[in-house]
Amino acid sequence: MIPIALTLLVTSSSYADENKQPNGSPSPSSTSEETVLGSSEASNNNWSGAVIKIRELKRSETGDYAQLIWTLDNKSSTYISLSYLQNETYNYLGTAEASGLVLLDESSGIRFHPYIDSAGECLCAGADYSNTKQFALITGPGAQNTYWASYRLPPEVDKVTIEIPGFLPIKDVPVS
Repeated sequence: MIPIALTLLVTSSSYADENKQPNGSPSPSSTSEETVLGSSEASNNNWSGAVIKIRELKRSETGDYAQLIWTLDNKSSTYISLSYLQNETYNYLGTAEASGLVLLDESSGIRFHPYIDSAGECLCAGADYSNTKQFALITGPGAQNTYWASYRLPPEVDKVTIEIPGFLPIKDVPVS
């Protein structure tokens, strides 16, 4: 647990200091909304028109910590809750919204699931905590929200496929 906490502190200082979340983690709003490393359309027919855009997959300068920043652009006619994107493999004891975003290293076949903290909660689904926007668990039709997830990602992994419940896989996302 201590190495993770130290890594998180190092990682926090490597991002822009503006737009920090209440826990000191970087806010996804610090990533350019124009940057798109990959995108995926919904495979769930109820969400037709919804798109997930990968904004950033950045490794910390030390350790194996990596942070994924992604945007859900809901151009469907229905609401999409982050609870629909939960991980079906691991039982997160607390917060588990958007825990289903899994990174797959195609070369080794290893899947990387979001970190679980000491309280059993997913270190994921953080949203923009700027003065104008609050955390949104649901993205309504015509709206978009940006979120993040944290992973252990070894240094030899330089690109991944991102698997998302209800969306097509996003292949060859580079790790910076």
